[in-house]
Order: sequence, then C-alpha cells, then structure tokens
Amino acid sequence: MRLIITTIVTTVLVLSTTLKADDTTLDKKVWHQELQKAHVLAKSESKPMLIVFGATWCKFCKKLEKETFSDPQMQAYVQANFIPVHLDLDEQKSIGKILEVKSLPCTVVLSPNADLLGKVVGYKDTSAMKIQLDKALQTQSVLKQASKDKVVK
Repeated sequence: MRLIITTIVTTVLVLSTTLKADDTTLDKKVWHQELQKAHVLAKSESKPMLIVFGATWCKFCKKLEKETFSDPQMQAYVQANFIPVHLDLDEQKSIGKILEVKSLPCTVVLSPNADLLGKVVGYKDTSAMKIQLDKALQTQSVLKQASKDKVVK
C-alpha cells in the first residue's frame, strides 16, 4: 500500500512539473522567466522589458501567446526592440501587485530604469498590440531625450 501511494505521489509530481514546463507556447530561449535577470539584460542592452503576465487557466492568455506573440513578424519585432519576459501571475503575485496587474492577460512595458512605458490589458491581435508597443517605444524615446536635456543643463 505504501508503495502504491509513493508511486501515485511521484507520478503526480512528475506530471505537474511536465505540465508546468508546457504552460506557455512562447519560446523559452527568447522569453525570460526571471524578471531580475531580464532587468540586468535590459540595462546592458538599453532595451525596455516587455512583460506578459498570464496564467495556466487563462484562455485569452493562451490566445495572446499563440496568435499574437507567435506571429513571425511580431516575434522579430519583439526580439529587436525588447527584452521579453513571460510571468505566471499565480506564481508572481508580488510583482503583479507592484505593477498593478488586475486582470489577464496583461502586458507591461518597463524602461531599463523600470519606468512604466505602457500597459495593455486584455487580448490584442498582432496589429493592435504592435500599435501599443510602438507607443511604449515612443514614450521611452521621449524619456531618454528628457534625461539627456536634463544632463546638458
């Protein structure tokens, strides 16, 4: 009996680990899972962080991953302009609270200095998301210029 219970528990643990690894359709070689490491990279590359909050149970999060961020043109755009981060809100509640993530999916763009550049709540198709991300990049450009002007004075 003890062996059966041990086997069941082990199987559940292995399956939950396996399922967790398949939580996202996003390429884990490109999309970071740790915000601190992504922040260091964002500072070194002078790129903003694109943080996508999702959850395993969120239907529209999966749709955003599969339809919007899996589009080849969007993938190239994201890799060229951002440090992409994917976080599970259920596992990263404190970060979600700090960034005021109240519903899913939620996409947050932060400058390398952690200034809020933009926030997109809900599912957006590729073209609508690109418009929002372009606005975030424009905001970053304005902030950079303002900080340069401040240094010159």
